[in-house]
Amino acid sequence: MRFLFATLQYVESDFYGRVGTELARRGHEVDHVVFSRQAARGLRRRGRAVCLADELGALGPLDFELEAARIEREYSLPSLRSVYRTDVACRGRDDEWCVRRTVRHFVALERIFDQFQPEVLVPEVGNETIRTAAHLIALRRGVPTLFLFYTIFPEPLRLYVDTMHAPIIDADDQPALDDEERRRVEGFIAEFISRDTPIRAYHRPSFAAGRARIFLRHVLVRVFRDRDNDYLRPWAWLREQVVERVRATLIRPIYEPLGERPFVYFPLHRVDDYKIQRLIPHLTDQEAVVHQVARALPQGYDLVIKEHPMSLGRNPVSLLRRLRAEPNVRLVDPTTSSHELIRRSRGVAVIGSTVGLEALLHFRPVLTIGEPFYAGAGVTLDVDSLDQLEIKVPALLDFQPDRERVLRFISAAMTRCRPGAPVLVDGSQANAIVLAATLHDASLDLAEGRIGALSPSAET
Repeated sequence: MRFLFATLQYVESDFYGRVGTELARRGHEVDHVVFSRQAARGLRRRGRAVCLADELGALGPLDFELEAARIEREYSLPSLRSVYRTDVACRGRDDEWCVRRTVRHFVALERIFDQFQPEVLVPEVGNETIRTAAHLIALRRGVPTLFLFYTIFPEPLRLYVDTMHAPIIDADDQPALDDEERRRVEGFIAEFISRDTPIRAYHRPSFAAGRARIFLRHVLVRVFRDRDNDYLRPWAWLREQVVERVRATLIRPIYEPLGERPFVYFPLHRVDDYKIQRLIPHLTDQEAVVHQVARALPQGYDLVIKEHPMSLGRNPVSLLRRLRAEPNVRLVDPTTSSHELIRRSRGVAVIGSTVGLEALLHFRPVLTIGEPFYAGAGVTLDVDSLDQLEIKVPALLDFQPDRERVLRFISAAMTRCRPGAPVLVDGSQANAIVLAATLHDASLDLAEGRIGALSPSAET
């Protein structure tokens, strides 16, 4: 098959370049479209690659008003703002600039699709326009898009076709367990809980020598290769490192011990989480959600919140102080074990965090607010809108998931996952080889029409 990888730059592009090399070794054709000129140069040593920044510059004059109307019509978009609103490159820019940039992305990517004629698109998930536009173009042309997600299971890759937002299994697809399946799922649960480690490493704001080398590399690439790279901003990056370090220091004194009152545990999402920004934008304001959940708890109960491991130093101190100002909200140290919080809680409320899935391994009650991939299977309480929180939050305290149904759900979900992990989880060569093998198998499923083997929602 002809694969097209759509990436931004640097570590991401290098990793998927190695994945592509392994796919080519297995007999596939592999092409890359990458935003960075420096990254494109490296990818060309392995095969065909185009730099999107170069393609944008080579487009020539366009009728932006006419093209914008065409793109909105052909791709069923309410407006181009729905594409560019989450792109950090458009932050602080006026609408005219953003529209022109977005139009140029679509036109350039359409020409790249015409040139390469891909049969499978693999974009790393995120908020940038290159990813969104490539996916929309692939959808309209009937080119399957493979999205890579990370889970807690032994084979951790959740591989979806054409969608980033769907249940991992159908509600009725939870067969009874035989003895071997029961031993497998119970063994996984016991091992995962006993390990008691975060599934993602903590983001540690620091001024270590490694950060200085990254900054220097960013400066050199920006000056000599990627002057027009909207995502390579070394001075902004350096400023963020300083701000994060200062925030991490200022926040530490406001963390609180758990205390003795019964509580519900609410894990905060990453501040730039694509799931919230693009898939469930009505829940972008986590502060409002926390306040509503806390106020819906009966008297005598606290809501314990914890920052995401990848957001340390990235949450504004003012935001955390406002959350803590709610009388029954407690902000705990982010290094506190989630397993300890789950065990001691009366329940877990999540927007879409994997913590909700981890809570199911403890057979604890879970309330989902943002339709995560484990919602809707009969093992969680789910809300369709925020106005249901007043009823569902107290109901969480009396809810107890059925143990057998949880085991059947976990077992079925495990069978839906495959070996490998996205680059932000594991950028090693060993993982690149494993991921290429998984994508090879997925291409065979696509070629033979076994789309249901890849995604529970692909046939709907």
